[in-house]
Amino acid sequence: MANERVLIVEDEKIVAEDLHDMLERLNYQVIGLASSGEEAIQMTEANHPDLVLMDIRLKGDMDGIEAAEAIWAQFETPVTYLTAYADESTLERAKATLPFGYILKPFEERDLRTTVEIALYKHRMETTIKKMEGWYASALDSLTDAVIATNAQGGITFMNPAAETLTGWSLRQVLGKKFNETFRISSATQPHSLSAPLEIPAASTPDRSLARPVGMLRTKDGHKHRIEYSVTPIKGDEDQITGNLVVFHQMASQRETRSAV
Repeated sequence: MANERVLIVEDEKIVAEDLHDMLERLNYQVIGLASSGEEAIQMTEANHPDLVLMDIRLKGDMDGIEAAEAIWAQFETPVTYLTAYADESTLERAKATLPFGYILKPFEERDLRTTVEIALYKHRMETTIKKMEGWYASALDSLTDAVIATNAQGGITFMNPAAETLTGWSLRQVLGKKFNETFRISSATQPHSLSAPLEIPAASTPDRSLARPVGMLRTKDGHKHRIEYSVTPIKGDEDQITGNLVVFHQMASQRETRSAV
C-alpha cells in the first residue's frame, strides 16, 4: 500500500468522519471532505486524489452520480460509490458512469479496505493498458512496412500510415470492410491476374502464417506494386485467434511499377 490519496464526498458528517478514521487506520491519506457534488469537483481539480469515495445521495442540485460522471470526464479520477440505496434505477444510473466499485451502507472496515484496494488496482491496470496501447499504436505508426489488422471476420480494424500511403486507401475509408474485398494481391508469376484476393487464414484456423511470399498489390487508383507480405494470426485469451495481422512492403527492385488494370 503506497499511502494513496482519497477524497471523501459525504454530506452526513458522522459518516464522513468514520470514513476518515477508517481510511487513516488503513494508511490511506484523506485529502479532504466534501459535502456536495460541486465541492467534490472543485476539490478533485485542486488536489488530484487517487480515488474519490462518493455518496450517491447528496444535498444540492448535483447528486453523486452526476458529480462522478463530471469527475471522470474532466480528470479521469476513479470513483467508488457509497450508498444506502440499492434500488435498480439508482444502480442502473450509477453503472452507466463506469464506477470502480460500490460500498453499501452500513459497512465494516474490512469491506472498505477490500473495495478501495480493488478500485485502486483496477485503475492502475487500466492506466497501464492504455499506456501500452498507446506505445503499440505509436510503434506501428512509425514502421516503414505497411501494417493492416483485421478482426476474426476479416473486417479491417487498423492501418498504419505506411499502409495508407502504399495502398492509396485511408483507414477511415476501409474501416470495417472485408480485407479480401478491399485489397487484392496476385501471384508474382501472374502479374496481370488480379481476380483472386489474398486469402487470410480464418479465425478458427490453427496457428498458421504465410512466410513472406511475393505478390502484386493493386492500389486504390489501379496501379500495381510488387510486394513481399506475410499474414500472422492475432491471438487472444487461451490462444483463440481473434484476427490477423498483414504486413507487407514494396520491393526495392520495382518501387514505381505502374500498370493500370
